[in-house]
Amino acid sequence: MIHRRPLALGLAALAPLALGGCLGVQTTPEKSAAKAKVAARRLAATQRGVTIGKRNATVKVRSTAVVQDPNGVAAVVRVQNTGATAASVPVGVAVFSAKGKKLYANDIPGLDPSLTSLPVLAAGEQVYWVDNQILVAGQAAHAQAAVGQARAKAPAGPPPRITLSKIAVGRDQDGVYAKGEVRNDSAIAQKRLTVACVALDGGKVIAAGRAVVERLPPAARAKKPTAFTVFFIGDPKRAKLECSAPPTVLSGGAAK
Repeated sequence: MIHRRPLALGLAALAPLALGGCLGVQTTPEKSAAKAKVAARRLAATQRGVTIGKRNATVKVRSTAVVQDPNGVAAVVRVQNTGATAASVPVGVAVFSAKGKKLYANDIPGLDPSLTSLPVLAAGEQVYWVDNQILVAGQAAHAQAAVGQARAKAPAGPPPRITLSKIAVGRDQDGVYAKGEVRNDSAIAQKRLTVACVALDGGKVIAAGRAVVERLPPAARAKKPTAFTVFFIGDPKRAKLECSAPPTVLSGGAAK
């Protein structure tokens, strides 16, 4: 006697699997990956690099510099505000070789706002803006910079006051750094505060770096001082340090 029933059951059990494969049924991880790809495409479509357009009439570029070492390149732009307080000021910078070849520009999509703008610049204020996230092939020789029109309304009163103190230079296996403390003397908590430092030797920039403080509560509510560490591109040696930390959250909201 030939027993055919078990074979029929076996084929029936395989049928749903075969049909599932033919219909392209996705597993949960596959669905998640597909959604992530769609989200990434949508984000890329909405992101834009910095565009300067019309130049800022009151925020002036006073000088530019580049420093380079095995860790990369830092572009430094010294800007001065000759007018009223300005918020969310775009800064465009390009780095060139000695032969004039463009090696880098911060007009690529997806950069952190601190690498494309200044959150606020008070009336009469002068600061050094630093982009230390530059990797290029070859030797960087000089930089060009431009400042665009402010993109946000400045606060009616003075911007929140941020002070830096106890800054000291050290060295470890990762290189030369400056450590210090940052204090928020306003009642407005700060987010992603950038501390920019440059080392000056006879007025020439010989090293530069920056650090990001994710959250900085008002000093009145802080349980302990907030420390920061800036690692340099270039060697500050015994040069004079100039550091600044423009507030990122103003009385009217976050500077974009």
